[in-house]
Amino acid sequence: MCCNGIIVILALVIGFAAIIYLMYQTYSYIKCGCGQYGPFVSSYGKIKEDMIEEARAVLKKAKHKMKVTDLGCGSGALLLPLAKEFPEHEFIGYEWDIVPLTMGKIKAAGLKNISFIKGDYMKQDYHDMDLIMCYVLKVTGEPLGKILATNIKESCVVISEMFPLGHLEEIKQIDSSIYGVPEKIFVYKKPQTDKKASPKDKAEKKSPVKSKTLKTKTVTKTKASSKTVSSKVASSKTAKATVKGGKNVKKK
Repeated sequence: MCCNGIIVILALVIGFAAIIYLMYQTYSYIKCGCGQYGPFVSSYGKIKEDMIEEARAVLKKAKHKMKVTDLGCGSGALLLPLAKEFPEHEFIGYEWDIVPLTMGKIKAAGLKNISFIKGDYMKQDYHDMDLIMCYVLKVTGEPLGKILATNIKESCVVISEMFPLGHLEEIKQIDSSIYGVPEKIFVYKKPQTDKKASPKDKAEKKSPVKSKTLKTKTVTKTKASSKTVSSKVASSKTAKATVKGGKNVKKK
């Protein structure tokens, strides 16, 4: 009887916790603009390890203090292990949801090189960031990529978990998985722009106009030359005819 009572109590606790979680997820979905920003889902499985490993590879090559940020950081599943391993670098997490943000701050107690900021990562300035990690929904990938393409510096590396970003130049894709389910990691950099084009490229872009103008002038000159030649030939024929006519008159 005692065991049955314990089982019933555990079932009630689990059921109550499940209801609370579903209510929280529903609230988060509505609060984030019905899917504009993903509700809190912590990174886990092999893809989490692969994300950290890719970021670790970038940080190990650093020759100066780097600024690293995680957009939609949740409770810091990616940032916290890196902040502990690389105390010489600065780590910043952006999260709109106060619940995982608070969890992250509690976990980061004692670490001086990491901070969690409540805010909209679509409205931040990333011009001084060296490494950006993100886990955003498909609907957010396109506008976020557009913002980063014009905002980050050339040396910045962007690592996106599961979803591709628009407008950035892809460096590579990494095959990963979440408990056996195939997923991908996308690595990007700032795209090349016309502003960085060499003088030679700029000259080549302008050359078709010059070529067209030159061609027009050449055709005009050719036509004029043809007319001049035709005129000379006609004059020559007239002169010959006159001479011939004069000779015939003398013979008569």
